Amino acid sequence: MGIERRKLKRFMTRIPAAFRCGAVTGEGFVKNLSKEGLFLRTDRLPKPGTRVQIVIEAPDGTKIEVVGMVRWTTEQIPDREPQPGFGMRFDEVTADYIDFFERVLLS
Repeated sequence: MGIERRKLKRFMTRIPAAFRCGAVTGEGFVKNLSKEGLFLRTDRLPKPGTRVQIVIEAPDGTKIEVVGMVRWTTEQIPDREPQPGFGMRFDEVTADYIDFFERVLLS
């Protein structure tokens, strides 16, 4: 394991989500999330540095959209065969997302 460089705590989860990043679209699930970003498990990997739009569907059926930047993908991890996915950081943390985030943690 490497050195933990994250400044915010990640919360493990498994929430269905769909994404669009330019011409790349796909589905997967949110593996973990924080107040400023998330990691999405998916077979379709956008390029780091590109803009991404993700729609997350909460267990209660409500949907929330987040927009941000792809920061990294599992393709960048040397000498490993991890399940594919990518991490993103949000452009803006909205009140709707904070409400969603707190509901997910309390459920």
